[in-house]
Amino acid sequence: MIEKILVTDDGTEVSNRALKVASEIARPCAAHITLLHVVEPIEDPNTMIFENNKELIEKAKIMNIGTIIEDSWDKRAEEIIAELGKQNIKSDSACLTGDIAEKILEYADTNKVDMIVMGSSKRLKGISKIKALSSATRKVSELAKCPVLIIH
Repeated sequence: MIEKILVTDDGTEVSNRALKVASEIARPCAAHITLLHVVEPIEDPNTMIFENNKELIEKAKIMNIGTIIEDSWDKRAEEIIAELGKQNIKSDSACLTGDIAEKILEYADTNKVDMIVMGSSKRLKGISKIKALSSATRKVSELAKCPVLIIH
């Protein structure tokens, strides 16, 4: 029986479709939905981004872009949770920072999630479809200890 569903959300239309499918699964089971947003840190060195402009580098350090992203995520999550509540679906949210696939897998394992629902915008056929999945989607689908439903 499905009791806990993890839905990854990056604010895209495909994430909205994944949430819709997850809520259709959750409703008859009285399952709990957790919305998960992962902020992936920028790996490029500051000097590549700002071309050694020390003033821009310092301004970037002062501005905590991760915090801005998390704040906008919190607002989105609150709206979604309120809407799920109107449908009598229990839900919560989490926002993590790090490698997307690793954080999804870690969260699912730690919280004993029964199913992961995530979106993928790639629309191909056969083996090319599998190859074209984002690295995060592919890694999660291959390594998760629970079923993973990929929504297109």
